[in-house]
Parts: sequence; C-alpha cells; structure tokens
Amino acid sequence: MSGYDPYEHMREFYKLDNPSEDEQFRFVEAMQHIIQTSPFPEDRSIFSYNLAVYYRNIKEFDLEKKYLEIGELQDDTACKEELGFIWYYGLCGQVDYKKAYNYFKACGTRRSLYMISDMYHKGQYLERNDYKSREILEDLIVDLESEKNDSRFTISTLFPEVAVRLAKLNIEEEEDTEFDLDNLFEARDILALRQQRRPFWGNIKTMHDILDTTEFMAGGEEFLILDLYDLLTFDSPMGVITFDYNDEIYQIDVFQHDRSTVYQYNDKWYRGPEDFLDKAVIDGKKITTVFDLILDIKVIV
Repeated sequence: MSGYDPYEHMREFYKLDNPSEDEQFRFVEAMQHIIQTSPFPEDRSIFSYNLAVYYRNIKEFDLEKKYLEIGELQDDTACKEELGFIWYYGLCGQVDYKKAYNYFKACGTRRSLYMISDMYHKGQYLERNDYKSREILEDLIVDLESEKNDSRFTISTLFPEVAVRLAKLNIEEEEDTEFDLDNLFEARDILALRQQRRPFWGNIKTMHDILDTTEFMAGGEEFLILDLYDLLTFDSPMGVITFDYNDEIYQIDVFQHDRSTVYQYNDKWYRGPEDFLDKAVIDGKKITTVFDLILDIKVIV
C-alpha cells in the first residue's frame, strides 16, 4: 500500500455529513488498518473506540462490541462505559444489569453515574433506592449547570439527559416541578444543537422523552408545531406537513400502513417521526443538521 494514508481517509470521512456507502467502506478499511498496524496501545484504544462509535451510529451493535472490547484491553474508560450501555440495553441480544453496573462503576464518569442513578430508581441489579437516585441526579445537575450556556461544552454536555430524568423523578414523587420545566426548555435547545452538529439516533430518542415530559407537565395543553422536533408528539394518524427550506416548499405525508404511522418524504417512507428525523436528507444533508433553516412549518390534518 505504497502512498496509502489511512489517517487522511479518516479525516476526510469526519468532514462528511451524509457519507456514501463507498466513503463508509474506505473509512472502515482505514480505521482497521490503523488499529492493526499501530505500535502504540493508546492509539489502538482510541481508534478502536472511534470505529465502535461508527458501528453504534449505524446500529451494528455486535461490531461495536467487538471494537469496544479491543479498547477495554487497554483499560480505556470510554470503551468500558459504552460496554455498560450494551449490556444495560441488551443491544447484542442479552440484558445483563450486573455487567452493566460493574462497567459503569469502574468508569465513574457523568454518564455512568446517571445510569447508576436509573438502576437505583428501577431496582436493576441494585436494591431500589430513590434517595440515592435523586442524590446522584441533583449532584449532576448542579455540576452541569455551568455548561449549558458555554459554547465549549454545549454539544457534549449531559444536561438534557439529566434534566429530563430529574423531572420525571419529581413527577413520580409529586415534587414541585416548576424549575424542571425551565430546564426542559433549555434541554430541548441544547439537544437540537447537538443533533445539528453531531447527528446520532440516541439524541432523537432523548428529545422524544423531553417533549413527552414537557407536554405532561404542561397539563396536556396542545403544543403548536414550531419546529421539526414537535413532530415527535404529533399524534394524528393522517396529515400533510409542509415547510420552507431555502425558499422551496417541501411536503411530508403522514398516513397509516399496516397499523403503523408512515412519513412519506421525497418518495421515501419512514417508520414514524423518529425514523424520519434520524434518516431524512435534504440538499444532500441530514435534515436535522439544517434545523435552523427549516421555516414556516404548516400542518393540514
């Protein structure tokens, strides 16, 4: 492979918003080459994690696990944390809360702590303890408060996830939730920016949770569709949605097929709003990455 530079292929891939199959293939080949040939354990760990994240993003969880385990051999915290998620959610077909907890406990990161908070709340492997669950969340929200308006951290802060978990705990315990509603509005804005810059299907699921919780706290008041994320709580089985992008009008048709809600857009079908927001493309870019340019959304039911 004279003249072959895998690092250049890697750098070029990360500049792409919606890479083709060929570009993805070249990226995987480059990453595998770096992992197999690097003499430095730290490099093998870093690039194994990066390749694992690629497979996570396309939901190839068995391959994600394979590369996380390579990084785990180098005692990489990020790899161990992601392995915790794999066992917690059963992404490779088997749930194991004990393994998940041990990975999270070994990491001690913010994300690991908020997962341990959930395990206390739900009694998963750990004995249920809402006091400990709340204590972890409240410590985290204080720790994260300073990041929510800091451009250096906005797209990576855990504030949205912690805010919605704490709000739901307060709802369950019938605690005062006035400050939670403000937190959820801020969480929504932060998450929209994160998805704009670093698209990931998990952000959309978190956004759905935020909107459902916000709607519940508002007493079921009807929310207008002000931006694309409001489609996540748009519960009509049929309708037509139009929007303006770069002075052109686009249309989404919503209908039922085999008892499922389908979004038809640009001659493609999507299985509901989460699938649409995760995969839909406009002008060669994922639609959520041009979120701020989607204007004048109208709904006809």
